[in-house]
Amino acid sequence: MHFFTIFNNSILPIFLIIISAFIYNHIFRPEIKPLASLALALFAPVLVFDSMTRHAVSFSDLGVPFVFMLFLTALLIALGILLSSAMRLGPGEKNSFILGISMINVGNFGLPLIHLTFGQEAVPLSIVYFVIFNIPLCTLAIYMSSDKTRLREILLDVVRIPIFHAFLLALVFSWLKIPVPGGIQQGLQLISAGAIPLLIFILGLQLAAISLSSLKDRLLRFAAIISAASAVRLVISPLAAVCILCFFPVSQLEMSVAVLQTSAPAAILPLMYAIKFNKSPELLAAIILFTTILSGITLPVLIQYLS
Repeated sequence: MHFFTIFNNSILPIFLIIISAFIYNHIFRPEIKPLASLALALFAPVLVFDSMTRHAVSFSDLGVPFVFMLFLTALLIALGILLSSAMRLGPGEKNSFILGISMINVGNFGLPLIHLTFGQEAVPLSIVYFVIFNIPLCTLAIYMSSDKTRLREILLDVVRIPIFHAFLLALVFSWLKIPVPGGIQQGLQLISAGAIPLLIFILGLQLAAISLSSLKDRLLRFAAIISAASAVRLVISPLAAVCILCFFPVSQLEMSVAVLQTSAPAAILPLMYAIKFNKSPELLAAIILFTTILSGITLPVLIQYLS
């Protein structure tokens, strides 16, 4: 496929919603937290449950994604430690750099990207990778950003997330072959249909909330760090993903989904942690912003390769 055709079909719809969120944020200055809470508590869990029960995702489908997540995350964190040491970053900047390259926006950006690129048949696979890659986002990212060191505290943060409850419930329904009644399933489908545009819109609001004025004076100093982070997140990470998946017996569709979804920009969630615990949030915000913008160039190239 031609670069501009791919951009038009897979990337442009996402960026149009992000831009509309920027405009909406500029005019109305909405509170992001209630919308984000609505998405995390209702729309995203329903999307997970509905997609997994309709396509009968089972426990046996989780092995490869989980092992792949362990290898890719460990590799990116190790690379982040090496590069941050080579650049002589301070503790806060080192933390932001590692989070920026190893924590991936598999949800707000990755899910719609897969849906637009490969269609509805790829959504169940995308859901599995979305949930699996949320594990480091809700464990390692918290551990690295906060002073929490006890396993019990970290696990409590994980089990509070409704997405995991929906994920486990869907696995039980699939395992026991429990049918979802027609009327209930139609209602769930209506809610899940709104989840993907809502997730992109919230991503746009979150990006719009990043203070460019606070970044302006630091961009020159951050330039080398942002460039390195963008190169790892958008170029090295996809190459690493392809190499890792070559050792697993996966279909062409699953490989394409896994590689593309884990080649998305840096995740937003660690920024919330960095702000809360004051771990160089300006640098992480810049990495998120620039990887999101630059992904408009790198992802069509990657889709062309995967196609």
